[in-house]
Amino acid sequence: MLEDERSKIGRRVLFLAIPVLLENLFQLVFSFVDMIFVGFLGATALAAVGLGMQVINVVLAVVSALTVGTMVTIAYSIGAGNYEDAVKYLENSMILGFYLSILILLFGLFGSDRLLQILGAKEDIRISASLYLKYILVPGFLIVYMSIISSALRGAGDTKTPLYASIISNTSNIFLDYILVFGKFGFPKMGVAGAALATSLSRLLGTIFLLYIIYKRSNLLKYKFFYNFIPERSYSLQILRIGVPTSFEQLFFNIGALVYATVVLSLGTKVYAAHRIALNVESLSFQPGFAFGVAATTLVGQYKGAKEDNLARLASVEAWKRAIIFMGSVGVFLFLFPEYLVQIFTRDVEVVKYASSVLRIIAVIQPLLATANVMSGSLRGAGFSKIPMVISGVGMWFVRIPLAYFLAIKMNLGLVGAWIAMSTDISLKAIANYYMFIVKGYYKKESFKVKYEEVISN
Repeated sequence: MLEDERSKIGRRVLFLAIPVLLENLFQLVFSFVDMIFVGFLGATALAAVGLGMQVINVVLAVVSALTVGTMVTIAYSIGAGNYEDAVKYLENSMILGFYLSILILLFGLFGSDRLLQILGAKEDIRISASLYLKYILVPGFLIVYMSIISSALRGAGDTKTPLYASIISNTSNIFLDYILVFGKFGFPKMGVAGAALATSLSRLLGTIFLLYIIYKRSNLLKYKFFYNFIPERSYSLQILRIGVPTSFEQLFFNIGALVYATVVLSLGTKVYAAHRIALNVESLSFQPGFAFGVAATTLVGQYKGAKEDNLARLASVEAWKRAIIFMGSVGVFLFLFPEYLVQIFTRDVEVVKYASSVLRIIAVIQPLLATANVMSGSLRGAGFSKIPMVISGVGMWFVRIPLAYFLAIKMNLGLVGAWIAMSTDISLKAIANYYMFIVKGYYKKESFKVKYEEVISN
């Protein structure tokens, strides 16, 4: 009987994870296409877009307070059979998203350039990165609503619709990148700004598609548009109680990544360009871990909502096993043939050499990266998002950053030293998250507060 249940859950894991994996691969096309086209503009433009993406990651960390909170609360509600609550959580997340979009717009207009100055970006890189960020962040509502709706659908067990939205967005992004970056078909040559505008326009198409789905087509989330701009306290608190720790986790991580990036920036423009390219290539192996992490979050949340704690643990383990298989396979390819992937982005011999050397380092720890992703996702699905927040924050600020400075600068190991520090951080996070969810048995503990009074008292 247990074997039948394991097989059934294994199929559910794949059913949820494969569309997310494909969606993430299409999302990679977003960054890959931007980097490939911008790469033709030179190392400065490449570094500017890379730095801009680092800042956008910080914005996405703030948005995750809503996306993760929405996904977990909806998954729990669906598991408990409370479909009306699931719709309420979506409605309130959309209202909160409206106010967050305004803050992102204001940051894009008045704060992004100042942040780049604080980070110590050279003037030529700063000017291009600032322009790139304005085209992305001023229409920040596209990032917010595309993320919220996709997460809501995943929490309800629908990972295919966000995949379709990603296909629409990325297909249009390729075409728009070509005409706006290089000035084709009568359009002006916009360079770095063109890459950013193409991304925003393609996100607009994806957002329109998702809004149509939840308004007309979704079976579980019958969302209706309304003009209420005041969120309901009980539902909003529940979303934020689950999501805010994840937001802080990603903020700690991404702000730390910016500090970490300054260490790499100090090694020179070409080294930083190699670092960004290596991160893009490495994300090929990261995507299965993220996809199975989402599957673990959804299933753990649904099983916890149904009061099936042992099945929640089983879902986590099955997702973990499959993530290791997928990521280990990609890791072998990364270790053996990194140069071929790096050369997609640049033919600069020095940049290729730097990027290839560090990709072999990250290839070795792919099973640990899989563990970190799935187990942190499992903890969030169970409602314990504060635990991965603490683990991630400690790892970034007390392991990765100081160790990178020591190895890269003091020990003169350069980019290799910085990536050894990153690999050490990932390995320790994997061990800590696994220990908390599986060994300490957090899959059996109750965190999700259903009633309004419980939310307030918590």
